[in-house]
Amino acid sequence: MNMILLFDIGNTNIVLGLAINKKIHKTFRYVTNSKLTEDDYFQKINASIGDTFTETIEGAIISSVVPQLDYIFINMIEKYYKIKPLVVGPGLKSGLQIKLENPKQLGADLLCDAVGAYIKYPGTTIIIDMGTATKLLVVTKNKEFIGGAICAGIRGSLDSLISTTSKLSRTAIEAPSSVIGNETISCIQSGIVYGHTAMIEGLIKKFKNELALDDANIILTGGYAKIIKDLLEIDCMYDENILLDGLFYIYQKNKNLINKS
Repeated sequence: MNMILLFDIGNTNIVLGLAINKKIHKTFRYVTNSKLTEDDYFQKINASIGDTFTETIEGAIISSVVPQLDYIFINMIEKYYKIKPLVVGPGLKSGLQIKLENPKQLGADLLCDAVGAYIKYPGTTIIIDMGTATKLLVVTKNKEFIGGAICAGIRGSLDSLISTTSKLSRTAIEAPSSVIGNETISCIQSGIVYGHTAMIEGLIKKFKNELALDDANIILTGGYAKIIKDLLEIDCMYDENILLDGLFYIYQKNKNLINKS
């Protein structure tokens, strides 16, 4: 049994995927904390996967949008697992044509989402990744990443609303029973959840119009996707592992670059 560690380091959460025999076997989620050390993170990860699997780990790859954690995870992997991890960035092959004004500005998470889309879904695909930010990405049927939109995420929208209004209080992020709220909490929830849903539907419509698309795969993913997946009035598929699938594909295309310690 050969295991590959897949690290998706985001601003809010860190997701660890275990790829065993070329399939994602299990995932674990941790709160992102840049104050933790490599030893702290190892303790968390070891508690999740256990000592039993340590000897079977043959590789690792990191997708990160938190630069201050890059070296912490690189050092942790080299120290405890005795392997040199791949880090998504310039120099790694993805199989994707990046048709952006400045390809170097493309975040590792967006690249992995896009790669996951083209290896799993034939045809043009619009990915909606709902994390700290809500990102909408377009990958064409010709494996071209042509761009998208980045919006404030659900949590950030709520935090901004609460922090700039003195009489509104924090509430759970969930859909109220009615779009029209009848007290403060349900009004906030409606604005945040149904407002976000309407924004996504509107952007997808505009994307399709701009690209003259009659049809496209619509893929919903990310930590907050479960909140709205049943509210969208468009045909879409929920795929919680699309980023990890893309990350694992990039690992497979570049594993010859790994130098074991």
